[in-house]
Amino acid sequence: MKIKDYFTPNSYIYTGSVQSQEMIVKHYQMGQDVIVTNDFTQLPDRKDYIQVIGLSKTEALLGIHEHFKIDSHVFEDILNVKQRNKIEVRGQTLFAVFHVNYLVDGLIKSDYMSLLLFEDTLISFHETTPEFLSPLHEVLLQNGDLLDKPISYVFYLILDMITDHHLAVFDNLEQLTLDFEEDVLEQKNMNQETFYLIRKHLLKLTQNIQPIFEQFTILLKTPNDFIPSSLYGYFDDVQDHLSRLVSHLTAAKELQRQILDVHMNNQSNKMNRIMTTLTLFSAIFIPLSFLTGFFGMNFVHFQILEYEHAIGLFIFLCMILAGLMILLFKKMKWF
Repeated sequence: MKIKDYFTPNSYIYTGSVQSQEMIVKHYQMGQDVIVTNDFTQLPDRKDYIQVIGLSKTEALLGIHEHFKIDSHVFEDILNVKQRNKIEVRGQTLFAVFHVNYLVDGLIKSDYMSLLLFEDTLISFHETTPEFLSPLHEVLLQNGDLLDKPISYVFYLILDMITDHHLAVFDNLEQLTLDFEEDVLEQKNMNQETFYLIRKHLLKLTQNIQPIFEQFTILLKTPNDFIPSSLYGYFDDVQDHLSRLVSHLTAAKELQRQILDVHMNNQSNKMNRIMTTLTLFSAIFIPLSFLTGFFGMNFVHFQILEYEHAIGLFIFLCMILAGLMILLFKKMKWF
């Protein structure tokens, strides 16, 4: 990709790395029952949720752009998978971008999704098949009264699933953080590489949730045509979960900072103990080294060196001196 493509108006450039995915369309036409097709054909008196998978084939996506008359700037944003999370009103549509974190067999995965909400149509765009939305298919098929609910109810279902995934990821990271706290307090040690990996996931989760919570709160407070009064109870529940999650994330970051401080203090205390031990040994051997050097000098007249038991007496005096110094250090509470 050339750098000029980023600055050319109406340049529809896919910025992701999934190039092999062909475009797949899954179209849910909802009324008293739910019909699933693979095209954009819309039937009267039905509400439509269209799931578009695969963003690398921009030529194929242009048909959606033209059919639904999507704003050019919005269409550029859909293809730009590197942008921040957001929820905003663009003319007659509600546009949202989500970077989703979710758990699969205990591992944290990430995915991208953008949403366009029209009066009776909801379109979601994905790079690959969205694993985190796998329950949505059954939910839509089991809701036989979707005709009586606005299409924004499906938007609520998706937002609620994303929030549930983020809560599950946070619970996992919180438990790992508490395990580290226990290790630091009891064993005075921790695996720093794993700890920083958890901290990285926590920061990424915060970056994904914080802007959504702020903009979603503004959306609920601002009169609009996308969230009818009949659904305010549902969206208030999601907002409550997001608010709780944001406060938990703040507390978790503070806990991690405290754990890191305790770990650094433990390492500092450990180093201080080592230095204290080395200092005591050095202090004990300083006078002994002096005596060894003094009696090792080549004096012409040094009668004590001619004494029969001089070496034994010297060793005994050195041991007495070392013992007295140890007692002195003990009395001064140096160790």
